[in-house]
Amino acid sequence: MRAKALGAALLPLLFMSGMAAAQEQRCEAPDAYVQPYHKATKAALHLRSHKSLNILIVSSLPSQTRSGEKLRAYPQFLESALKERLPNYEFRIGVHTEPRKNIKHILAALPGVIEKHKPDLVVLQTGTVEAINGIDPDKYERKLERAVEIINAGGADVIFVNPQFSPRLSFVSNAGALNDRIRRVASYSDVALFNRYDIMRYWSENEAFDFTALKSDGTFEAVHRCLGRLLAEFVSRAASFSELAKATQ
Repeated sequence: MRAKALGAALLPLLFMSGMAAAQEQRCEAPDAYVQPYHKATKAALHLRSHKSLNILIVSSLPSQTRSGEKLRAYPQFLESALKERLPNYEFRIGVHTEPRKNIKHILAALPGVIEKHKPDLVVLQTGTVEAINGIDPDKYERKLERAVEIINAGGADVIFVNPQFSPRLSFVSNAGALNDRIRRVASYSDVALFNRYDIMRYWSENEAFDFTALKSDGTFEAVHRCLGRLLAEFVSRAASFSELAKATQ
């Protein structure tokens, strides 16, 4: 009887463990997508000196959560995943949004935003609104370059997050051209690029997620959980977390 009772008690734990493993498998992406080609040296130095990191996410999306719903989005998952990696360090995640505004309006707001939040690292989520509105790629590149200059002048490193992948928008937007410009600016400005577009396209092509359907089936939070955890891995590599972890052993 006791063996049966123990078996019954373990079943929910095994089920939950299996669900967690399945979720982690959905989040998998090629290692190249979480390997930064440029380091966040200022962020790494601040972490080493102060054991804390102030990260600011700048976005043109209306909100980092679904309107009217209390769903967690990737900033929350990013923060928890960073704390898992370095539990003795403090991580603060702030979010500044310019709802449905393009890079021109982001530029105008950046100096004040940097002064207010005083970040060590800025995650600049860019390209989605511009792709939908069909901004000229050349003008976009110049403004993106200026954004990096403003952020660096404020004492922070930059990580780019490029547009979301959507099968419904890929044929009617210039996301491809803007992605090329984001990569160019990242390359000559020594900025790490988190390739959200190709990650989401990889998930779509491998049927990890269905981005063609708009359903309240938990997909939003599941995708953001994956993005947050992958971005945490990307940040940890850019800011040399492994070296900090060895120093505390």
